[in-house]
Amino acid sequence: MGGMNNVQPEKTLQKAALEQYLAGGFSVDSIITQASNCCKQLAVENGKGAMPAWEGRLDSDEIESVAEYVFKQAEGNLW
Repeated sequence: MGGMNNVQPEKTLQKAALEQYLAGGFSVDSIITQASNCCKQLAVENGKGAMPAWEGRLDSDEIESVAEYVFKQAEGNLW
């Protein structure tokens, strides 16, 4: 949805929001850490509400690729 967030509208994938809300600041490593931590949480592993289950779907290389994509999109304001 263009980097937007329907559940928590202020927490988008836009650079300004990532700088504000991402622990560790705006970096690929911070995005990887956030994604890795989320994948360990029960709601993400098994799905909850509108969130589909992701357990076993992404390995560490895939998480890194997604993080790099998110970073590049946000950095270049490409959403």
